Amino acid sequence: MKFPTVPGRDTRGTRLALPDDLNGEQTLLVVSFHHRQRSLVGSWRRFAEELSERFEHFGYYELVVGARSGMVPPSVNGGLSQPSATYRQHDNTIRVSVDKTAFRRRLGMVGEQTIYAFLLEDDYVVRREAGVLTPSVGEGLESLLESYRDAKHTRLTGTESAGESSG
Repeated sequence: MKFPTVPGRDTRGTRLALPDDLNGEQTLLVVSFHHRQRSLVGSWRRFAEELSERFEHFGYYELVVGARSGMVPPSVNGGLSQPSATYRQHDNTIRVSVDKTAFRRRLGMVGEQTIYAFLLEDDYVVRREAGVLTPSVGEGLESLLESYRDAKHTRLTGTESAGESSG
């Protein structure tokens, strides 16, 4: 499924269009809906930072999803709501204000009781997980990143034997 195009703002208040403005050929988005879920997001953060150091094609962002509202401009508090601003935000945190029901439906999220992680490739979701990071999920994501990197390296160096001819 294609990740929906949604507007967002980073911690500096810069407007972004997701997923187009995200870095990484493969990008992990960890989506939360409530402030109490920050600790769940934290379970992914260290792992994602380690992956970012190992794989130059990989990007990582934390999406804080809020309901669309015309009451307060999204640039207040660096693009984050007042309650979110009381938590330590990271440079890769993006606030999106959307119709939450439509957003969840589009991405197949059952509800807002937990967080979700999406691995995107060319704006398409190639893997979706719910809840905290587990060892088996981590191994699976790492394997996907390695396979992508190795396939890309093979294409760039032309070391595939399938296309060679003996002529």
